[in-house]
Amino acid sequence: MKKVLILNAELGTQMQIYLALCDVYKVEIAENIESVMYYLRKSKPEILVLDYDLADLQSNGKTGADIARKVKKKYNDLKIMMVMNSEDKRLEDRVQEHGADGVLYKPIKNRHLISNLRRLATTVV
Repeated sequence: MKKVLILNAELGTQMQIYLALCDVYKVEIAENIESVMYYLRKSKPEILVLDYDLADLQSNGKTGADIARKVKKKYNDLKIMMVMNSEDKRLEDRVQEHGADGVLYKPIKNRHLISNLRRLATTVV
């Protein structure tokens, strides 16, 4: 069973993602960036579902794209699905340049979430 790690600033979105995936994947929820790094070392998930807007979780001004870039340097095989508030092609291009392997937009539709995660899971080495 593939492992998925979630970091989302909105509790409702976080729980929606968890409930949509928990029957198919082993899902863990991180509370902050430090716990993401801990889970990456400890559990070695194949997929990280990461919120782009992390302002509520930290005060240093870093975005999900910044975290994705940092994580990809160390965990190159990790697949990252970025969750974003609005469709913005320039911002989508930026997050993909920083290491995101896919993008989901809020409000998340479970069928899009599942199909995108399934696509990423099949590309995991």
